[in-house]
This record gives sequence, structure tokens and C-alpha cells, in this order.
Amino acid sequence: MLNIKALITSLFLSISTATIIHAVEVKDLIVEAKKEVNTIDTKALVKLLKEEPNLQIIDVRNKEEINKDGGYIKTNNYTNISRDKLEFLIAEYAKKDERFVVHCLDGNRSLLATKTLKDMGYKNVIWYKDSFNGWNKAGLKTSSLDKYPNSLLYNKIEKIADGVYTSIGITAPYWYESTAHNNNLGFIVGNDSVLVWNAGSSYLLAQSFHKEIQKITDKPVKYVVLENSQGHAMLGSNYWKEQGAQIVAHEIAKKEIEQKGEWVFNRLKKVLRDKFDGTKLTSVDKTFKETMSFDLGEKIVETKYFGYAHEHSDIAIWLPKEKILFAGDLAFNNRLLPIFEITETDKWLEAWEKVEELGANIVIPGHGDVTNMATVRKYTKDYLVYLRTEIEKILDEDGDLTEAYEINMDKYKHLDTYKELGRQNIARTFKRMEFE
Repeated sequence: MLNIKALITSLFLSISTATIIHAVEVKDLIVEAKKEVNTIDTKALVKLLKEEPNLQIIDVRNKEEINKDGGYIKTNNYTNISRDKLEFLIAEYAKKDERFVVHCLDGNRSLLATKTLKDMGYKNVIWYKDSFNGWNKAGLKTSSLDKYPNSLLYNKIEKIADGVYTSIGITAPYWYESTAHNNNLGFIVGNDSVLVWNAGSSYLLAQSFHKEIQKITDKPVKYVVLENSQGHAMLGSNYWKEQGAQIVAHEIAKKEIEQKGEWVFNRLKKVLRDKFDGTKLTSVDKTFKETMSFDLGEKIVETKYFGYAHEHSDIAIWLPKEKILFAGDLAFNNRLLPIFEITETDKWLEAWEKVEELGANIVIPGHGDVTNMATVRKYTKDYLVYLRTEIEKILDEDGDLTEAYEINMDKYKHLDTYKELGRQNIARTFKRMEFE
């Protein structure tokens, strides 16, 4: 008869032995890897980054871990490639002779990842042994996939001036962790009512934004103004309608929502999953052609349309007394602006001249931190002018897109989303300028 107790004991001992052997093997791998890889500590990495500010830093944790661990290293050239995809994706991000740094949370996983990459022919790869824990403990600059975990908003409300507030979105593509809050939301409080800038990416995000507003004022939200027809501007509209607010947008935005709204809706639904609950595609209530004024009670707000920009329907809101501009996607900071297939960069520059005429003292861009005209000019107008000038030189010499990809973009490589948009912007601008 089978001795169950003996069998269980034998099985337990086999598993324990295998675990011990595995642990010993991993320990040996770590010891050997440390002998073979190039290593750097926190102090040396800080020094190296001063010498090479665009040095690529690759984080091999996945997004869930990054969120749980409290964020990621904020540098000019941060890349996240999860360990399970590293061998498959590394060629898209680094050349064999390029110097770059690999890290994780505590260094163990990234050590073996670094050894693997070296074996694959990446001879200049460096292991950052202190990794995120060491960087964070040193009090160095970090960022997060969610800066405000108590809310679906990516960031807390920031006061700009009396009665003027914003919540800055993450300067990254749509992510579940940030609830696709990657544009800047805002609101203006008057004596009688509130105007909200952008409906948000979903019903639940709009609801979370409203809860933050209600911590500051009990005035009713009367208007919600959409900067354009993009999902993160308009998909939360049905929440605001439930609160009795009127949805306002440019007349072109209304048409665009009717034409492409369902496609945008389905795209965000895939990204946000459960965070998209309650969201319904909603129509615009009021439209305007050039400008519209709102009196919130001792607080005047104007909508402004300057012409085609990054989208055909981009607008701004302007507080003439305070000289504060919510620029929307007319202006960018901290991240590279996107050039879409429909973007006409020459007309964007024409619209920009009208923006300049306002003489804004404070600018809340469509993406990035609150700043001034000089900064958004640098990362919007100056970028577009530089890109167009360099492409024009190539076209004048009958050059092709391959040459355009070699344009020196060092002044902009530190911007968030450069990896995602840098080459795309060149290609789309080149293609359109061929036929201007």
C-alpha cells in the first residue's frame, strides 16, 4: 500500500532541494555577472549625466511595478522596457555601439539583464547597481505614473491665481495608470459659477475632477469648454451634462466629434477598461466661430480660435484681466508636440502669431507645466520653425526622407515623447512640405 506520508515528505524534500539548487545557481550567476559587466553607482551616474544629459536610462520593471514602487528616474532620456520584452525590443531603442544604462528596483534583475545585453553584443551597456531605490534614497529627481493616488487625476489641483486652477496631466502617451489624463485640465471660479477647461478622458475622471473642484468651491459648473475633439478633451462630457453644465466647443470640433467620435471612444475604452465605466459619447451644446465670452460673476473668460494648428479645431481660453492663457494644444512644454497627418505646420505658425499678440503673462499649455510665453515659444514655434527650415534645405537639394531623419534634433531629444514622436514628426512634415 502506498505510503502517503512518505510520498509527501519525499515530494517536499525534492521541491526544497530544487529551490535550494536554483537559489545557488542564481547566486552564482549574480556573482559571475558582476565580474563581467560595466558597473556604475549613484554618484558616478549623476556625474555622467551632467557630461551626457541625453544618455539613455533603461528601466526593466513593468508599469505595474513602477507604479507600486513609487515612480521612475526622471532624466532627459528615460526608457521603460519590461524585462520579459528586453531582448525583443532593445534593437528599437539602442545601437550595438551605444552607451546606455540599465536598472530596476534594487539592481538584481537589471544585473542579469545587463549581462544578457552584453552577450548580445551591446558592449557599452552599463549596470546601475543602486537602481531606483538608490536614486530615490539620494533624493534625486523622480516622476510617477500616478502623482495623486487618492484620485483618478494624475496630478493634484494647482492654484494659478485667484479663482484660476489647473491639474497638469502626465507628459506621456495614454496610459491606464494615469487614467489617460495626459492633457491639462482647468477651471475658473467666478462669483456665480464655474467654467471647466476640458471634460476629461472618461466619466470617472470627470467625476474625480469635479470632486476636487467641490473641495474649493460650491459654485455650480455652468460651462465645460473643450480644447478640441480629442478623447481626453471630450469623452467625460456626459458626466458634466448630468451636472447641468453646457458643453462648448468650436464648430469644427463639433463636426469632428460627430465624424470620428465613435472611433475615439473605442480607442480609449481599450486603454482605460474599468476606468471607462459610465462613459458615453455626448454631443456639443454650444459652438462658436472666432470667439465667445462668458461672465462667471466678476470673472470674464473668452474662448479664442486662431485658425488651424495642431488640429483644425484647437482653441484657447483667455482671461483678459489676469492675462492668463489656457493655450490648449496651440502650445507645448516639457514634451515634444505631435504633428498629425492633418497638421499644417505653416498654418500653425500663422495661428501662433495671433497667440503672441495677446501678451500673456502666464501660460497653461496643452501639455506640460504652467509657464510663460518664452518657454512655450521655445518648444512650439521655435521647434516648428527649425524643423521646417531644415526640411526645406533638404528639399531644395532634392534630398529625401532618409536625409531628413538625420536632422540634428539634440535640442529636443530631452523632451518627453521624443522617442514616440521625433521621427514621425519629421516624416509627416516632410511629406506635407513636398506639396506646399
